[in-house]
Amino acid sequence: MKELWKLIKEPWKLIKEIFILIFGGIIFIVFAIIGILYTFVKHILKGDYSFSKQLIPIVRSVTLALDGIACAGAGELLNDVLRVKGRIKYGKWYQTISAITGLVHIYEKDTWFRRFLDKILGKNHCDEAITDQDRFYYKQN
Repeated sequence: MKELWKLIKEPWKLIKEIFILIFGGIIFIVFAIIGILYTFVKHILKGDYSFSKQLIPIVRSVTLALDGIACAGAGELLNDVLRVKGRIKYGKWYQTISAITGLVHIYEKDTWFRRFLDKILGKNHCDEAITDQDRFYYKQN
């Protein structure tokens, strides 16, 4: 019986995570859309055009969340395509692609991807995207 449980334990964890992703994702997206619409309507009805001050952080948060999803989802792909072999790797949901690219540049090698991102998003974008915590962690380890 223990052997059977060992065989189904990992797939079962994956099935649970997928279930949470689907239903939790739907709930979170609906909640976010309702919140954005509420913010927009509230400020328009009040004649308060500072709603951009409210919407800019919302848009920024969505961008960072999508960046984390992309970093986690495409981590293995980016590591293979860019031939990242060291201790710094793509694939963590809580880091941005730009920050990892900057860390790879500082501690390992320069890549065409960093030059591309810096050209599109601004000079030194990847190096500036690195958080103080990441700098400290990778400097110490």
